[in-house]
Amino acid sequence: MATAQRSRLGLLTMAALSVSFVEATTLPLVFGSSSPMPSAGAFLSQKPKTSLRLRGGGQQYSLGLRDSIMIAHSFTGEEFGPAQNMHGATYTVDVEFHVEDLVPRLNWVLDIGEGMTLLKRVLSQYNFKNLNELFPGENTTTEFMCKKIFEGLCKELKGNFKGSITVKLWESHSAWASYTNEISASGC
Repeated sequence: MATAQRSRLGLLTMAALSVSFVEATTLPLVFGSSSPMPSAGAFLSQKPKTSLRLRGGGQQYSLGLRDSIMIAHSFTGEEFGPAQNMHGATYTVDVEFHVEDLVPRLNWVLDIGEGMTLLKRVLSQYNFKNLNELFPGENTTTEFMCKKIFEGLCKELKGNFKGSITVKLWESHSAWASYTNEISASGC
């Protein structure tokens, strides 16, 4: 067999194996059963029995804002190793506001200027502060601070936002934590 024919045969075999793998691994998830397994052609002609929904359904819009804070803190517990000693951290703070529909006529999630002002106001409570003094007896982990910032945003919005908010704190370029929750028209 010529080299070109062997190459084409090899590619066809890999393609067939790929389709079989995709059918075997994804179709049960889409069609809600493990057998009988429909062929690729049957897959394209059938409607899925279920659909995946994120955050309760529908398409969503989001607006992201970014700022940073510098804090000092220490942790209690040998699990924290050297972080039991006082140390500083500079967090990059990302906040995403999620809504199902844009504000009518304005076509925005939230006014960016007002959102930045609100975020700076909330973060000013923590910027250049010793978190041990603000939260005595608490381990002010990144996860803990995500929720505290969320709560501050929720209070500041005073029911003027309906959707969800995600607060993400970056400890470094490779480590972060986040907290997401819903806010109703009446507030937190």
